[in-house]
Amino acid sequence: MFSYMPRPVSVLKLARVAAPIAAITGVAVAIACTDESPATVAPKTSLSRSVAIDEGTYYGPVVTLGPGNARTYITIKRGVPVELGVEMNEGALAGLPTDGEHDGHNNMKHRMEDMFNLPLPAEARATVYKTVNLGWMPAGHGAPYDRPHFDFHFYTISEAERLAIDPADPRWATKVGSFPAPQFWPERFYPLSLLMGVPADAVGVPLMGMHWLDVAAPELHGAEFTETFFYGSWDGALIFAEPMITKKTLESRVSVDKTLPEAPVYAPAGMHAGGYRVYYDAERDRHRVALTQFIERN
Repeated sequence: MFSYMPRPVSVLKLARVAAPIAAITGVAVAIACTDESPATVAPKTSLSRSVAIDEGTYYGPVVTLGPGNARTYITIKRGVPVELGVEMNEGALAGLPTDGEHDGHNNMKHRMEDMFNLPLPAEARATVYKTVNLGWMPAGHGAPYDRPHFDFHFYTISEAERLAIDPADPRWATKVGSFPAPQFWPERFYPLSLLMGVPADAVGVPLMGMHWLDVAAPELHGAEFTETFFYGSWDGALIFAEPMITKKTLESRVSVDKTLPEAPVYAPAGMHAGGYRVYYDAERDRHRVALTQFIERN
């Protein structure tokens, strides 16, 4: 998740902003016309990525995660993707670093040992997602996200494009503050900078972009943070979907199955997730966090 939260502003205070924003009719249109997003455009679309793939579960390469390991997977049933996720063994939840000033990004110092790139299997081409980046946050972020947790970023851009999201870019401020056109905004989700009323480059995150919060998320209204979901944008397009799950939730082996609010229009064209799932696979002895409820979007 984000790591540039200005110290005087708690994420919890967003609850006081979120309710009136969500209640305003046509708020996305109004926000899109502000000076903060001068390059608001419709993202480029591509042809559908749906392809014929035999039924089964396909895995990406195993990546060491602390004393354990993790890998991506995709499950295809009747020619349609039903889960695209990350599975971790018990060792991945034990022995990870517990130090760090603030979170896994370590306040712009980028503790890369706490971030893991997880390549997707080739069969993931049946969806719009191209790569997965997993972050371990030993101390969480600002309240209410001050719990040890994992960030699961599923990107619709390539790894090379993700690595180019850099404050050294002369157009950093413009790109991180350029949001997609209003019709691409998922219901209830708004860019963090607009909710906080701060410049986009103050809360944009290198190698990620701008995070979008669900203004109805329970943790923004007094509930304990256990799991939640974010979107992310960069240079006029939504580029990632992010389930954020606490270590405690994974260790409890509780099952979570959520449906996400929809956007009027999606880009790029292809199979987009309409929900996410967290569960313990007892047969394989693996913890799984996955995008689910895939729908063809043109």
